[in-house]
Amino acid sequence: MPLQLIEKKKRRNERLDQARDSLIESAGKISANMLGMVSKVGGQIYALLFLSREPMSLDKIGEALKISKGSSSVNVRLLEEVGLVKKVWVKGDRKDYYEVSRDYPRKLLKGFFDRVREGIDNSLRVINRCQAEFEEVQKEIESEDLQDARFMLSQLMLLNAFYAAASRLFEDFYQGRKINIDLLRQVILE
Repeated sequence: MPLQLIEKKKRRNERLDQARDSLIESAGKISANMLGMVSKVGGQIYALLFLSREPMSLDKIGEALKISKGSSSVNVRLLEEVGLVKKVWVKGDRKDYYEVSRDYPRKLLKGFFDRVREGIDNSLRVINRCQAEFEEVQKEIESEDLQDARFMLSQLMLLNAFYAAASRLFEDFYQGRKINIDLLRQVILE
């Protein structure tokens, strides 16, 4: 192969490696910051396996990500527990190999929506409890304090309206009903 073609192929491979590494690094940040399902390293391991056509051993994972075999092992085990990675057999090798479960986007979305829905429900419980406290306090106070309590209660009512609308949106989503985003739009834009 002529030297010029070898150099061109090498540059293409370097660019591919850079793009892959960038995605792996980003997946780690997303996992740690937004999804909460796995750690940064877990997200990086998942992305590495997701982009790999072949299963990988803990040694290869650690080598590729420049992490210890112990860190690879702990994070792969966590990924296995949530069903994102599975152990596979590789003929002729006694090491454990891993590959991703390819239905990850569905699991990710369900997990994400379940966590958001749970957060909304928890928020509604807290807001409702606080509203009840403010309503009781209003009965016992007078003058300027009463105005403050009424203002705070009105603010809680706004929060309640938002979370109640979000809860209805998620309930419609889970029940397969048409989603009415106007519920949230009204609360956000008012």
